[in-house]
Amino acid sequence: MQIDAGEFSHWLDDFVTTMKGKGQGNVPCGDCTGCCTSSKFILIRPNDIGAREVIPHDLLFSAPGLPAGYQLMGYDEQGHCPMFKHGQCSIYMERPETCRQYDCRVMAATQANTEVESTIIQQRIKTWEFRYQENDSQLKANAVLKAMTFIKQHELLFPMNYLPSMESQRAALAIRIHSLFLQPRNTWPSVSEFIKNIVSQYPTS
Repeated sequence: MQIDAGEFSHWLDDFVTTMKGKGQGNVPCGDCTGCCTSSKFILIRPNDIGAREVIPHDLLFSAPGLPAGYQLMGYDEQGHCPMFKHGQCSIYMERPETCRQYDCRVMAATQANTEVESTIIQQRIKTWEFRYQENDSQLKANAVLKAMTFIKQHELLFPMNYLPSMESQRAALAIRIHSLFLQPRNTWPSVSEFIKNIVSQYPTS
């Protein structure tokens, strides 16, 4: 059974806003708890004040390779987030930005490789079905796919450590940079110059 993922252009605009830390995230998860039960480390940012107030300090540890103040929260022996209790998130209203931004529709929109995701998340991704009723929805969807394809084809040309290693994070990056791919290909600069534009306009830190 397919699940309505929303009008593509509306979803995309909302998700980009959430990525900028200005939105709350609005994912129609229903009864799916895949991201809470799939052995995922949760990044806790310095600005996650509410989350830090309710997450026990002994569950957090420094995030390798990131500046001071960035921490990770692991998972229990079942692969569940320690804040996942009685079948639901126990800190939902105070959940960290990482959780607010997690939206597996990103994987569907970018046609990302999902083989490293849990079975429940893979199944959920397959069920999403976007609507393309508005004029700019298909245009933006094509731009997202072009961005993801560009990343895959030219990953070796990007500066070291710019591209994330995880497919889901690369998919999120493709969403971030998609607006650069709304213009026809023949208007782009050279590949190397285009990559410089991406890196300068969309820094990762």
